[in-house]
Amino acid sequence: MRKGLIGFLTSLLAVTMVVSACSNPESASSSQTGNDSSNKTDQPKDGSKKLTPLTVTTPRWPNTLSYEYGENELTTWEQDQTNIQVKWNLFPDADKMQKLNLELSSGGNLGDVVMGDFGADNSFLATYGSQGALIPLEELIEKYAPNIKQQFEQYPDLKKSVTAPDGHIYGLRELGVCYNCDRAMRFWINSDFLKKLNMKMPETTDELAQYLRAVKEKDPNGNGKADEIGITGSPKSWYANVHQFVLHAFTYFDGDGLYVKNDKVAAAYATPEWREGLRYLNKLYGEGLIDPSAFTNDENQMKQTVELNGGLTVAAVAGGGQHVFAANDSTRLKYEIVPPLKGPNGFQNAYRNDYGIIASYKFMIPASVKDKVAAIKWIDFQFTPDASARGRYGTPGVNWEKPKAGTIAANGGDAQFAIIGHDIWQDPQKAHWHGANSVWQRWGSDARAKLEAGQFDLETSLFESAKLYDKYAEKVSVPKFFFSPDTAQKYNQLRQDLKKYYEAATADFIVGNRSIDKDWDTYLGELKKIGNDEFISIQQSEYDKNWKGK
Repeated sequence: MRKGLIGFLTSLLAVTMVVSACSNPESASSSQTGNDSSNKTDQPKDGSKKLTPLTVTTPRWPNTLSYEYGENELTTWEQDQTNIQVKWNLFPDADKMQKLNLELSSGGNLGDVVMGDFGADNSFLATYGSQGALIPLEELIEKYAPNIKQQFEQYPDLKKSVTAPDGHIYGLRELGVCYNCDRAMRFWINSDFLKKLNMKMPETTDELAQYLRAVKEKDPNGNGKADEIGITGSPKSWYANVHQFVLHAFTYFDGDGLYVKNDKVAAAYATPEWREGLRYLNKLYGEGLIDPSAFTNDENQMKQTVELNGGLTVAAVAGGGQHVFAANDSTRLKYEIVPPLKGPNGFQNAYRNDYGIIASYKFMIPASVKDKVAAIKWIDFQFTPDASARGRYGTPGVNWEKPKAGTIAANGGDAQFAIIGHDIWQDPQKAHWHGANSVWQRWGSDARAKLEAGQFDLETSLFESAKLYDKYAEKVSVPKFFFSPDTAQKYNQLRQDLKKYYEAATADFIVGNRSIDKDWDTYLGELKKIGNDEFISIQQSEYDKNWKGK
């Protein structure tokens, strides 16, 4: 993950600057439409600071036990730092997007700030922004948000990705500082089986097939039963589809099955190379070398399969990391990363999301805002190093700490943090808002202190795996385009329909429900009927206009 941490003194300075900004008398306003006001927040007679109220709408994360001041440590710290008193408008996490759509479309009262990952995309922002349900932010940012401005200057692609065709900015995205996440279509092999069979790590698709056949035929777990499984995975876990890694030995593609090569956007799933990759996978399946349940497993079912016989059952697994397919550290330690394979024609590539820093939308200001200056200043405070770090890891000195000088990180650099006890991310807790405010983490999770030898160290494993894949990955990702509302609506519908169709067809071709020889032309015809040509044309036009040569 990307390196670099503003030091604690710099963090303190940034916090101090923003505290001053959040207390700026300009921020007070009583206008329902969000007009600026010169009302001042005077000091009460008792000498305490007068709090500026701000209503924040956010999805309630089930494991965040309280969001209230005096109970939640992040809420308490932020109020003490900024003098902003947050009044929470909590949406159920399960139907958060449906409820947000309803409130925006009906002119409901969403308060001053919408915060958190609702699943909003560019189409959502462009539509509600053009309708006036979300207010433009660019002038507020220019005047009141030095941290956001700094981020835009440092990452111009990020600013480009949030600027609508009408020139306005209606939402702010998280900066996705996750080096390994952007290279997550990975594949892992049971190193105990390799040793038992006296085989080397496969380097080609042919060698992978040879290894899988040996596992099936030679009883490497030594229990006298033919119970070994070749490849397993899950379509419901993190990059754990059985085909994704393997198909990179045949063609380029990103998470949507697309790529850009020589300034041309292409659908990998409609190419002869994709077809040949499916032919290879179908052959493996026909030989019983791919687990049939890999196409229906959820993550827990995948883990149960991998953990059979003490982790000595599955030859190879697709997945972003060992933690998604194995429940126990002892099993996770058995699985070694497989370097990108060479296909029959010598093609070799790895997935890399070149626009991974452009993550989900986290902040919007709705038309119901009463104090838009206070709102943007409070949002800007979330872009400081301390607010973001606390939003992800919890309270310094309690949940995490700054390691002593010279401590090595998982990424080989200087460690920027060490977890105290264990990471509370999934725990029931009152330390943070489960990342709802985390928009600019200056360091990724691989900046965590490296664990002692012999322990399963996920961050070190994922960093080293990502570094290995980088040697083979070309820059072919399709940018995150921002379309006009009408075009965005068409694009999103086509994207959804095409992805649903080609992913189902991919599974059908692998397991033999469709014939690669007899049904391929029908498959291409269906893609065309759904609108694949228009889908590519929409993206090519936007690429030529705003991204070509950049």
